[in-house]
Amino acid sequence: MKKIVFFTMNDFRKEGGGTIRMLGIINELAKIHSDITLISNLEDHSKIDSTVKTIALDTKFTPENKRKFQFLLGVFGYKRLNKEFLQLLNELRNKFSSFEQDTQIVFFEYLDNSIGYWLQKNNVIKAYINDIHGIASNEFDFQARKATSLKSKLLFRLKEKVSKNVDRKVFGNADGIIYASDAMDQYFKKLYPSLSTKKNYYLPYVLNNGNIKPPQDEVVEKIKKDLNLSSENFVFLFAGAYKETGGIQDLIIAFDKVASEFPHARLILVGDGPTFEDCRRIKDTAANTDKIFMLGRQPYDYLSSFQEVANVLVCPDRQNLFSDLIVHVKYLDALVSGKIVINGNFKSVAEINQAKQLSLLFTPSDVNDLISKMRQSINEYNKLATDFADSAQHTLDNLTYAQFITNLIH
Repeated sequence: MKKIVFFTMNDFRKEGGGTIRMLGIINELAKIHSDITLISNLEDHSKIDSTVKTIALDTKFTPENKRKFQFLLGVFGYKRLNKEFLQLLNELRNKFSSFEQDTQIVFFEYLDNSIGYWLQKNNVIKAYINDIHGIASNEFDFQARKATSLKSKLLFRLKEKVSKNVDRKVFGNADGIIYASDAMDQYFKKLYPSLSTKKNYYLPYVLNNGNIKPPQDEVVEKIKKDLNLSSENFVFLFAGAYKETGGIQDLIIAFDKVASEFPHARLILVGDGPTFEDCRRIKDTAANTDKIFMLGRQPYDYLSSFQEVANVLVCPDRQNLFSDLIVHVKYLDALVSGKIVINGNFKSVAEINQAKQLSLLFTPSDVNDLISKMRQSINEYNKLATDFADSAQHTLDNLTYAQFITNLIH
């Protein structure tokens, strides 16, 4: 088999959708492929299969440098990057020097994809494959539409334009594209028709088996004690990133209504992100603020313990293009818990719910429908628990990287 090299600037310290996907792909592929190399800032090597060769990067990017890199590429082009990031270019030229020209090189995340383009333009590598993790321009479009000031609206529109320029250059020069769904494949080919000539790989966002861990009894008991929870409480849980499209604001508002009708209800919010403080303000003005617990970022190893405490897991994402194209990892994490799950009825979600109904679905961005489903989960708890009893096993049998990894080497 041809040597495969994966590249990312990520250090894998923070666990989230991106790192879960990268580790899932690398570790599952290592079971069937003997010549894999990872070039990254990885610090904890226990996270990857022992057969994977590693090359450590000497440079880490600050958020400011990431934004600068993408902006200069989108507005000016790769030659401007050569002046601003010459040290990194020379470092990467050295890191890639030992690989044969026909080596298959996969660049994982948004910044990584741009670096692949940059290296190809400078003849450091012959070709590259991009794994499309998201749609940056769509996120900026969403933020522009939500912005209340003209200055913010114009800023987000500028970022949207720059990100589209980056995508056009980077994806347009790639040798192959890894799409996370058929819908994403169709979306990008419609947006950039030249992508139809690329070699396409279908590798959906699914579960990383290495991240499926049982709850820890001592952690479960500590959570209950710290939050003063008893068997009389009915607990809703959200665990994920706080962002504009995430819908956590909607969840807090919905829960406040539900808790007024069901005083024993509680809401636990785990995670952080750009809208954390906005959510805190909404929580602080809620009538049932004392029943809402914002715990911030928690170790990923604790996720199953928080799920064990909860009765219902809620994924409250608002209507957005990205969620229509890709199933969020937090939804799959929720399904494998064996608990009742409430999730937006996105196209991507409807696709994996066709063979079997896996969860309770609400209309995205419809707070009233979310309230209705939360009420239903309380009133019909026993029935719904029975209806969705085998959702976890169905997810394990059909929605892990083990089922799809061979697509990468076809």
